[in-house]
Amino acid sequence: MTTIGLQTMSSNRLGAGRSFLKWAGGKTRYADQLVALAPPFAGRYFEPFMGSAAVFFELGPEKASLSDANPELVACFRQVAAEPEKVMALLDEMPNNREFFNEVRAQEVDVLSDNERAARVIYLNKTGFRGLWRVNKKGKFNVPYGEYDRPYYNRKTLLSASKALQGVDISLRDFSEALEEAQEGDWVYLDPPYIPVSQYSDFKRYTSGQFGEEDQARLAEAMHKASKRGVYVTMTNSETPLTREIFEGFNVSSMATRRDINLQAAKRTSSDLVFTNYEIDTSKERGTLF
Repeated sequence: MTTIGLQTMSSNRLGAGRSFLKWAGGKTRYADQLVALAPPFAGRYFEPFMGSAAVFFELGPEKASLSDANPELVACFRQVAAEPEKVMALLDEMPNNREFFNEVRAQEVDVLSDNERAARVIYLNKTGFRGLWRVNKKGKFNVPYGEYDRPYYNRKTLLSASKALQGVDISLRDFSEALEEAQEGDWVYLDPPYIPVSQYSDFKRYTSGQFGEEDQARLAEAMHKASKRGVYVTMTNSETPLTREIFEGFNVSSMATRRDINLQAAKRTSSDLVFTNYEIDTSKERGTLF
């Protein structure tokens, strides 16, 4: 099995920009490694579990489709693409304190404008505990205040992200729809909610529905179907026996990672599994394969 070494931060050497969000489980640190593992695709790039879209921003593809099942995240990306100045103007008016955070957290999103929804996502992402996006069964955001003294956005980064998103299809949909749409020669990178490595590491509720074992099996089936059509697929997931069992039939590599969401520093070093339906070209991987 191929092993991919640990790098501490994405180099951002290929793409048009970096993500404007810090998403729990996002791939900002490893985006350059994952881009280096890309197949020789000539079609569209798909990222059905969008999150922060770190790999998209690193890759900078000419044709792309981004999607997610989180309606607030999709609304945020659409408005950053459409009206970044207005989103930033709203953020400039939002104070960073516990009282205001709790007010924003409790807001009913259906009464907000599109730009207000986008600003709310960025604000909660940058002020909530460790950048988590977690909701209860009713879809209500329930992450506590993070006590962070940091800016909500970097103007250059956000404007660069907006530019990179021009012409990109940004959709609210299940991953299966994206995989069904992908055609021969396209590349689909999948970063689903991970299979828990223990009972204490379950962060599956990014939307009002859980992403459970049967969803992982559904994902594996969709990947196999797309693979038979000539679609290139790459997926990252946790290092567990169940993960290997569900996604059996794909090439598998191990990638060293860090889990900054873990409060115990000694437990932050870990590894992910990278599944592909193609052979990895080790000459492209910038020296981190061994």
